[in-house]
Amino acid sequence: MNSLAEDAVHLQVHHDVNPIERVTVLVAEVDGVPEFSEVDPEFDTGGGGGGGGAGGPVMMEWRNFVTAKICGMENRIHDLQSNQGGHHGELVKRLEKIERNLRRMSAMPARRVGASTGGGVGGANETEAVRPPNLSKCPKNLYVLWAEFESGVGGNKPARLFTASERGKVKFMYCRRKIVWDAIDNLVKRGLSSDVAIDRIYNECGGPNTKVNDVIARLKQFRRTGNDVLHMYLGA
Repeated sequence: MNSLAEDAVHLQVHHDVNPIERVTVLVAEVDGVPEFSEVDPEFDTGGGGGGGGAGGPVMMEWRNFVTAKICGMENRIHDLQSNQGGHHGELVKRLEKIERNLRRMSAMPARRVGASTGGGVGGANETEAVRPPNLSKCPKNLYVLWAEFESGVGGNKPARLFTASERGKVKFMYCRRKIVWDAIDNLVKRGLSSDVAIDRIYNECGGPNTKVNDVIARLKQFRRTGNDVLHMYLGA
């Protein structure tokens, strides 16, 4: 205030006159930084508080600045929405993958590891020998069916270790399920995990909720018709 008073005295401005000149300023944002642009007096033809009127150059310039600002905001909002959509899609995929893994883990039976009753190398073989060579009556999915083959379920001996006479005792069930075991085993030998192999077979045979008997029937049908997709699964 003192500086303004001194300037007013120096410039011989009457005390009733405002020594500050009022000019028209346009405001814009460039890369997130506000910029203030003083309008050239020759450009501001509106004069005083009129601002150039509804169609004056100043108002036209002001509208251009506002329009550019709105367009910039719309572009940023669009980018944010696109990024959010991409992140949402990725999150959904990860959650679906976790859900599939959890569902697969819950469907797989717990493996029973028998205590070795003998010393040395023969202990494990003796443990397998006392486990009955039986097959489960109604496996609820292919994960259980494969576990039956690999490690046995319900305390039974793994089907892969059955002798010829033991296979003969459960010949019907063993032969019926062998087509699934062979399909999974062929994919595992090609470098896939058993879970991924089972998922692929489910995808070709009706989906993860397909019953085991329906999967077996579909695989038999594929073997008869020479299906191009599953011939490598079946070893045909």
